[in-house]
Amino acid sequence: MSRAVARLVAYAEGRSIALAPHTTHEILESPRPTWVPGAAAHALGLLPWRGRRIPLIDVAALVQGGMTDRADACRYALVVAWQEAGEAALSYGALALHALPQMTEVSDVQLCPLPGDSGLWPRLALSCFSHEGQAVPVVDTARLFSATSAGTAR
Repeated sequence: MSRAVARLVAYAEGRSIALAPHTTHEILESPRPTWVPGAAAHALGLLPWRGRRIPLIDVAALVQGGMTDRADACRYALVVAWQEAGEAALSYGALALHALPQMTEVSDVQLCPLPGDSGLWPRLALSCFSHEGQAVPVVDTARLFSATSAGTAR
């Protein structure tokens, strides 16, 4: 039986995604993004981070196809990274969070089908596992940000 560690990120009440721990870099408290006119409905804006401006997105608004509530500022931002190609520089973005992510150990016996609540899961997820009675998609950060119109500012 194979085991792996995953970072659980709650994106809505009772709903989470999982990320590979190596893709997560830093948690920021009380992020203050700059709103970008004309940005996608799930985009909260550009977040200053280490001399860059990186896109901050609301995963719930992305997968549920709704608008993000800009008045309800997120409590945290999780900075994530991905690489477009083998030799390319890392790209960065951030996920809006209302609670801190958790670590969990996952085994292949927890494999389950993707949730049926969004047509985006097949494009975003590498796999899915069951955790505490819910299906948790394992999301590829590159796919998550390429599926958005929030941009990939570096």
